[in-house]
Amino acid sequence: MSVVETVGDDIDASIAALPPELLGPFAELRTALEVSPRTVVRPLVPTNPDGLRVATIGPIGTCQVVFHVLERDRIVPIVRVSFL
Repeated sequence: MSVVETVGDDIDASIAALPPELLGPFAELRTALEVSPRTVVRPLVPTNPDGLRVATIGPIGTCQVVFHVLERDRIVPIVRVSFL
């Protein structure tokens, strides 16, 4: 099982500012990242499958969560959360 971490206060602020309709999907994504982070989403850059990864949640991809998977350390740092 992996540990999901946020990188910086701005990420924490972005998560805290998520609209109520995105809280459930974000919690589900976070749980999936803890269990199996590589199988949940796609690479941010398709030609670099070991680099940053991106997940979209909410209606019509309202929110993007960008993270990295550090498999050796079992850590998934979230580096960006943005929503419309």
